[in-house]
Order: sequence, then C-alpha cells, then structure tokens
Amino acid sequence: MFGEIDFQHPLFAPFADPRFSDFTKIHIWKYRKLDAAAIPGARVVAKFDSADPALVDIPVGKGRLIVLTTGWQPDDSQLAVSSKFVPLLFSLLELGGGVAPAPAQWLVGDAVPLPAGGGAVTVRTPDGTKVALPAGATSFAQTTRPGIYEITADGRTQRFAVNLDPNESRTAPLAIDELEHRGVPVAQSRPEAARAADNRILLAAVEAENRQKLWRWFIAATLAALLAETALAGWTARRLAVKPEGAAP
Repeated sequence: MFGEIDFQHPLFAPFADPRFSDFTKIHIWKYRKLDAAAIPGARVVAKFDSADPALVDIPVGKGRLIVLTTGWQPDDSQLAVSSKFVPLLFSLLELGGGVAPAPAQWLVGDAVPLPAGGGAVTVRTPDGTKVALPAGATSFAQTTRPGIYEITADGRTQRFAVNLDPNESRTAPLAIDELEHRGVPVAQSRPEAARAADNRILLAAVEAENRQKLWRWFIAATLAALLAETALAGWTARRLAVKPEGAAP
C-alpha cells in the first residue's frame, strides 16, 4: 500500500487536508522497482510501505515526466476504483497544462488579467469590436458593457463574462442621510413650515370634532322635542276622555 507521500507536490496538494490524505485503503498487488537515485533530478513524490518509489517526478527539458511504478488495472492495484483516482488524474492534467482555468465572472469596470506570455493580445468585446493590446500588457480594463468577451493570445482563445453590478438591481429607497453622503442635494423642509402644517392638521381635526358635537346637540334637541310632543299629546287625550264622564245629564 502507499506509505510516505509528499503533499507539497502539486499532484497531491489537493489531498493535503487530513480528511482526504489517507491512501492506505488502496491496495497494491504489483509494482515495478525503480532506482530513483540513479536518475538525475528525479524527485520521489510517493513511496510504498516497502520504501520503494511509487510515483517519481523526472524533469525532461522544459517539461517533466511522471512515472507511476504500478498500474490501475485490477491485476495491479485498486487505484482505479478509489475515490482519489479521478482527482489525481485531474491534478496530473492540470500540472501538464491540459486543463484550462474555468472562465471567471467579472463586473463592468473590472480590470481582467490577461494570460501570461508577453505576446500581442486581441480582445473581442460583446459588440464585435476588436481591441489590440500591446505586447506585455497584463490586464484589460475596457470592460464598459456586460456580455461575453474573447481574449486571443498565442493562438489560444479564452472567453470570460462581464456582468452588471448586483447593486444596480437594488430598488429599495435610500435614506436621506445616505443620499446626502453621496452628494445628492436634498431639500429639507424648514421647522417653521413643518410646525405650520402640523397646526393646520390639528385645527382641521378640532373643527371636525366641533361639528360632530353640534350634531349631537341637534339630535338631543330633536329627541327632547319629540318626547315633549308625545307627552303633550298623551295628556290632551286623557283630558278629553275624562270630560264626558264628569258632565251633567
């Protein structure tokens, strides 16, 4: 099984976290012995528990050669059925430059870094305009509109998206203090005018309440008159009914 592993190497750097650094569950059935000391510049990245090299990084010209002394066929090891197999292959491709970085999201006005290389760079904006940048340029700052931009450098094309600032979608009203802080002229009402407006509202409320009181007195007077009229009518009816009984034959 795997024994000593150099987690400082780019191949195994993604596994440096203690949660992912356990390779002891991958059983090795067969491997090839390699004398790394006899290879100039060779770096042993991983060893088996027998101390034999498992993975060796060998510099070759401007590149490097990665040697795995075992295979991932079922007859050699359980590497292919391990959850670490795909991330390890991805790290290998990324180390060899075979995996391009994912397109980044930028906001309008951001300066986008250009690919390293030092050659001439051409940027195609969303409206189709091509902007030629001089050799040695490190960033592109003409992101004045949202959309998809294309960077062409050394025969390779890379796209990136420029979006509007999410703050532009905020529809909540700003406070007066924040508007003033941003330099917006705000006309504030004078205290005298505010007090006058409050007084007018108060007077209107008092007048409405007085009118309601007058209606109460009018209704009370009407009810009193109605009661008096009813009492008078009853008294008159009783008096007329009593007279014929008390008259002489």
